[in-house]
Amino acid sequence: MSAESSTAPLQTAHPISFLVIGGGIAGLACALALRRVGHHVLVLERQDRDSVHGESGIRLPPNLTKILFHWGLKDALKQKALVSHTILFTQYESGDYLGSQVWSQDVLKETRGVFMVLTHAELYDILYDAATRAGAQIRYNSEVVEIDASEREVTLASGEKVSGDVLVGADGEFGPSRAAVIGQQVRGAPTGLAMYDTVVSGKHLPPNLSQLRDDNGVFVAFGDGRAIVAFPVHDQEDFAFQFYGPDDSGEGRFGDEPSVPLVEIASKVDSRLEPIVRHARQATRITVRAHSDLEDWVEDDGRMVLIGEAAHPFPPGTIQATAMAVEDGAVLAKLFSHLSEERQIESFLYAFQELRQSRTRSVRASEFGNAFFMAMPACDASRQRDEGMRMLGEKGLNVLEGGDGETSGAWNEVRTIFGYDCEDEADDWWVQWGLLRERALQGRQAGDEGNGDASAAPQFDFSAFTVEVSETATDTTSENGHEW
Repeated sequence: MSAESSTAPLQTAHPISFLVIGGGIAGLACALALRRVGHHVLVLERQDRDSVHGESGIRLPPNLTKILFHWGLKDALKQKALVSHTILFTQYESGDYLGSQVWSQDVLKETRGVFMVLTHAELYDILYDAATRAGAQIRYNSEVVEIDASEREVTLASGEKVSGDVLVGADGEFGPSRAAVIGQQVRGAPTGLAMYDTVVSGKHLPPNLSQLRDDNGVFVAFGDGRAIVAFPVHDQEDFAFQFYGPDDSGEGRFGDEPSVPLVEIASKVDSRLEPIVRHARQATRITVRAHSDLEDWVEDDGRMVLIGEAAHPFPPGTIQATAMAVEDGAVLAKLFSHLSEERQIESFLYAFQELRQSRTRSVRASEFGNAFFMAMPACDASRQRDEGMRMLGEKGLNVLEGGDGETSGAWNEVRTIFGYDCEDEADDWWVQWGLLRERALQGRQAGDEGNGDASAAPQFDFSAFTVEVSETATDTTSENGHEW
């Protein structure tokens, strides 16, 4: 599969209606992916479009950009996003240079994607335009207050009831979908760390960070219980700054109003960054929470599934948070492109759960570790981290890769995550398990017909199967009568 061109995907032989609860990035990506394979999609978003937009900076790793390229969005991304080539590492308090990571063309060719940076609003608009152009319906100011998964029906704050063949919960950690699937509301526990998200005019960028303009670089600073991630947006007119620091409230989340002056949390920062701190817009506090893995993403009746942050909340600001949400939608659509009969729905949803749980659990554990690796309190381990990078940087080597011709375990993990192709994994599942199931059913049906047995063929229970995910991978009415 080429990651750079949009090819006509396999179209489902049995279109059904998907009701997506939540119109953020996860919901829009899922809607676009499902429409591409021929299903009907309605998205319900509780907020208006401007409110859900957001101006946070987002980094797009190769495993995400390759999906968007394949969906035909390369030109749209090139108009809004910047291709990033390097990461610059420094020490938070002193500003001392630790080293850099330059993404080689060989690595990017291997992953079939590129690194890009842009804002949440820009990515949102790209997905919204593509999804609506593909025929998805998106309703704003449509808050879901009750979910009846057994009836595949939701009730809106207005009292209106809306139904679909399959419900998709894409409304995040704090939406009603999680409770509808697992039977109770589950919240992550505050860790004492928060990300403070803001945007700063590029004119305040200090001279020592001018390299960020040359190659659209990402800036990372390690400090004593603090860290910074920053990168250019809006064609370098602005820079997204994400400060990690102590969290006194434990209640911040995306969508909150910006309310925190950076001067309150950016203590002891390198003096050269003080103009950034003084001139930055007020920041939004997003609490970093620790979450237990959910065992079930599929509701017991088998017609509702969780995706994105509703299924697997990630630490804020991490590079894979957005990528995992988009991968979810891509895999769900790939599986349901093979839908030919109603009886397959439950099996496909459980296959989705099996494929995505193993992937997101390993990636989330890595990203959670990365957040605290950056903001590690001063200790022997943090000093060893800085000194190890400094030694590699002084030799002109990439600091995420091992020296002396060796590749570090961390770098191997990074390459594995970036090189993964979720759509290929979904195709592999169909070839290895889905077709096997269908052939077994057809054989049984043929045998029953030969014996004069008109009883229904048995269904395989794919909820009990374990799918091993490889570590590398290069009109408003549905045909089933659901009206929106």
